[in-house]
Amino acid sequence: MTQPLASVEELTARLGYRLDDEERVMAEAALADVSAMVRAYGLPWPDPATVPAVVVAVVLAVAERRVRNPEGYRAESQGGYQYQLPAAAPTGVELTPVEVQLIRAQAGIGGLYSVQVERHGGVL
Repeated sequence: MTQPLASVEELTARLGYRLDDEERVMAEAALADVSAMVRAYGLPWPDPATVPAVVVAVVLAVAERRVRNPEGYRAESQGGYQYQLPAAAPTGVELTPVEVQLIRAQAGIGGLYSVQVERHGGVL
């Protein structure tokens, strides 16, 4: 298994609180899952030290969403308290289109392509 692209310590700094043992295990799993997805959209990045800062930021943002909201709730209420995320807000380890675009740009993937089109036996 390859190393995650970000560390639990970096994630903890974003969360702003100390993780207990159970949360730490969940955070490690989230970082591993997100790193695998990011590599699928970008490059293998075998050495986490060479990963672009933007890619690390995406990994941490997605892992933070997972740790803060592991069940992927969009709304909750208790008594007079009610909270709801916008329908477009990502939950879990789902990458947003903008995050995918950032990853692909850092990997040098994207841009314009030229494709030959053949019709009736000749190239157009």
